[in-house]
Amino acid sequence: MGRVVAFSRALHSAGVDVNSGNLIDLCQSFRFIDIGRRGDFYAAARATLVSRFDDLETFDRVFHAFWSSPVRTLEMEVAEDEDDQSLDVSDQLDEPVETATEEDEDADGEGDSDEIGYSSEEVLMRKDLAAMNDKEIEKARQVIAQIVDIIANRRSRRREPQKRGVEIDFRRTWRKNALYGRDGVALARRRRRIKKTKLMLLCDVSGSMDCYSQFLIQFIYALKREIRDVEVGVFSTRMTPISRLLRNKSVEESLREVADTVHDWAGGTDIGGCLREFNDRFAREMLKARTVMIIVSDGWDRGDADLMRREMERLRRRVHKLMWLNPLLGSPGYQPLCLGMKTALPYLDHFMAAHNLESLVQLAKTLRSVWR
Repeated sequence: MGRVVAFSRALHSAGVDVNSGNLIDLCQSFRFIDIGRRGDFYAAARATLVSRFDDLETFDRVFHAFWSSPVRTLEMEVAEDEDDQSLDVSDQLDEPVETATEEDEDADGEGDSDEIGYSSEEVLMRKDLAAMNDKEIEKARQVIAQIVDIIANRRSRRREPQKRGVEIDFRRTWRKNALYGRDGVALARRRRRIKKTKLMLLCDVSGSMDCYSQFLIQFIYALKREIRDVEVGVFSTRMTPISRLLRNKSVEESLREVADTVHDWAGGTDIGGCLREFNDRFAREMLKARTVMIIVSDGWDRGDADLMRREMERLRRRVHKLMWLNPLLGSPGYQPLCLGMKTALPYLDHFMAAHNLESLVQLAKTLRSVWR
């Protein structure tokens, strides 16, 4: 409750006329809403704490700044980027409100503070993956878990019954109450079905990618644990499927086993030859009609450009969308001038950076639009 009071103070400092009566109304509304749902809390606070139309914009700005941090707002960032008008507001604001316990407030020393400061985690979100230390990597794993959750649990347009769903299922309600005539009051509810994704990831583990590949493998590992229908391969001078190595092990064990299995790790690069091997040996089993293929590579290639062009064309015909993540794309002034990258570009649906956590958030946004 201390955080709610601090939030009202922040609004007052920003010029919104909030008094104790407004705050009491908000607290009383908690009996009728699910405070664990961000959308419910947002609507209740907006209705009880704002009394002038001119203050709505200020309220929204302070609300998102006060209750958010780079770690907590990933799902909201993704939802805000969507322009599908059929989506429910409750789905867009589905993030649970972050409420702090008294112990948390005492530990942080900020229980009574209404300051909205610059979070150190914003620096983490923008920091290059290759420059992270062990402590930052551990924090980054927590962010990755949330990004993966966004990717793994996209909402289908279809609905399914649920006892505590946010929508009323009128068809089932009428059927359920037909025996009771006008006295029927039992409401059937539903929610949008979770739609699992189909992904194929190919990660470059050549020498030029060495500073990024281990971290990106951790991201892929998290994806594989959350999404059953994900296939993973790594390549350098040859293609090696590693999906089975990412099952039922810790990320450290998986990385060690992958490094032991992939004998050309940190070697040269033959992207065209590896894609031919994939198309010839593995594509029929690993790819489906609606698969989104993601290639993670800096595009530096020592192989035959004509071979790579032919294999990229074959691959593009097999998949729903073809995406390429390049860590170098996040560097200032980068241009895709190397031969491998220039050869691949005409066949790509999306060409994106993969150098920090913000770029992985952008990947989540793009995947949601791809699967819409």
